Amino acid sequence: MKGAIFDLDGLLVDSERAYRDGWVWGFAQFGIEIPQEIVNTWGGKNWKQSFDILVQLAGSPEKVQEVRAKREKFFYEKLTTGEIQLKPYAKEVLSYLKEQNFKLGLATTTVTERATAILNQFELMDYFDTFTFGDEVSENKPSPVPYLTALERTGLVANEAFAVEDSLVGATSASRAGMGVFLIPDSSFERNYSEKDKENLQIIEQGKDLKIVIDFVNKKTAKNS
Repeated sequence: MKGAIFDLDGLLVDSERAYRDGWVWGFAQFGIEIPQEIVNTWGGKNWKQSFDILVQLAGSPEKVQEVRAKREKFFYEKLTTGEIQLKPYAKEVLSYLKEQNFKLGLATTTVTERATAILNQFELMDYFDTFTFGDEVSENKPSPVPYLTALERTGLVANEAFAVEDSLVGATSASRAGMGVFLIPDSSFERNYSEKDKENLQIIEQGKDLKIVIDFVNKKTAKNS
């Protein structure tokens, strides 16, 4: 293996709950109650992929934009006040792979402006060789386009890199691009993926945190030395 492509939200950064709470809070500012179980289904997707549902809830596309502006304000406040934190082993896994001379790419559904703010907040920019943001691609996850784009930018083909994801949406994207995937479900939510959920995915290993990536590569390196 020569490289690894990482997701961002819910994987490296514990931010998905802030997104969910932000939507709930944003709608509440206009007197609209939104069931949290609906918001929970949006993990790994960008807001445009849930646009039809948002319009139904808000009443109009214009109102969706107003709610989204409230959610953005909510999110950035959580980010800058330190209420959003890194996931366990986030920097450790990136440092370890860099030490092993892996090329590292980022493939996130998050738009450039917000993703860059998150990366800068946690000083993650310098770990990555390439970035693929949600507003730079023609299709978002679960389409393979984000991972195919990330591979191309990193100068690798699918069998030379693995993906690291927290959601089925992201794991599906990587698998469709021909990549093996480490699946680390976001512990902020109750996500128990069944074997049927994963039957079409190229799962290398599933675990509770990013340490599984370090352990796996370490074993492979020791075996080949």
